[in-house]
Amino acid sequence: MRSSYLEQNSGVSDLKLKVENVVAARTLTAADSGKVFTLDQDASFNITLPTAAAAGAGWHAKFVLTDAGSGTVKVIPNSAEDTLIGMVVSAAGSESGDQSAESGVDVLSFINGAAAGDWVELMCDGSNFYVSGMIHDSAHVTIV
Repeated sequence: MRSSYLEQNSGVSDLKLKVENVVAARTLTAADSGKVFTLDQDASFNITLPTAAAAGAGWHAKFVLTDAGSGTVKVIPNSAEDTLIGMVVSAAGSESGDQSAESGVDVLSFINGAAAGDWVELMCDGSNFYVSGMIHDSAHVTIV
């Protein structure tokens, strides 16, 4: 028997994405898995991830810059970890704008000059957060 929770017309499930606008420092928890965080870059602030172990395998989130400004928004692991691995590709088609980390690093930044629509996704396997994303132009997002 098919679960009514999964049927679009059942009225039981809200099929919308969980979206949260972030305008100031925020510490994420395991319960934030699955959210899309829209970012307002008018100020500089940090978004701190849960530890990889606390997040657990399958934890994921997306970060989308929706209001470009003069601030720098950083997505950072728990202070005891260097667990960001992956890449962000530039739509400008030049390798100079692409960002990559083949081993764990500790800062992913939407820098001053980023553009609305720049985005990154993170997925955790319980040990690391794997980064993928797309940016409009050279180095709007850095991974260091």
